[in-house]
Amino acid sequence: MDWRSALETVLQVVSEPLARERARWAVVGSVASALQGCPVQPGDIDFLALEPAGVYRFAELMAAYTPARWDEPVDAPGWRSSAEKPLSVGPDDYGFFWHFARWFIDGVKVEIAHIAPPEHLPTSADAAGIWEAGPEIWPHLRQVAFAGYSLPVAPLEIQLQTNLQRGLAERAQQIVDLFARQGYDAALLQRSLSAANREAFERMLERE
Repeated sequence: MDWRSALETVLQVVSEPLARERARWAVVGSVASALQGCPVQPGDIDFLALEPAGVYRFAELMAAYTPARWDEPVDAPGWRSSAEKPLSVGPDDYGFFWHFARWFIDGVKVEIAHIAPPEHLPTSADAAGIWEAGPEIWPHLRQVAFAGYSLPVAPLEIQLQTNLQRGLAERAQQIVDLFARQGYDAALLQRSLSAANREAFERMLERE
């Protein structure tokens, strides 16, 4: 099964109940990039939830794909949600507090998280840019069509900041190439990029 089929499978399970319950979620990561036209081949499917309760509800809806138990530790690459332990909850080494769940659907990894940043983490108001998995993305989500659904996705302008910050040069270049061909939201990009990454973007765009 490829990522498109796995995504459609998940949406068939979660989309209607989450819409009915007004639980806010978004597609982030490489799938969000692909859905917006980037020539990337996603290796997994990443969802983000506005609230921790959204991760719990998502896990309830995914019960058909959840084993009764799973013996690997939560930090193992092959760990997945189980009925015994549906979520991994706690801080990481950088002070971010996670509510996290994972499944494998015919070999495609599917994850959802709510990630609360540490207090006093710099934000776009401090010229630090907007982090794709952080609380600032929600007013800026973009809707894209997929398999009869309208999906909320992290905008490419915000994804560019995250990819540059993570040193993912090829992924960032794919976004800039798309901007050069199709344009972009200049105001959102200005807010999304840190000062250093704004300079990097301008250099990349000049090369187009």
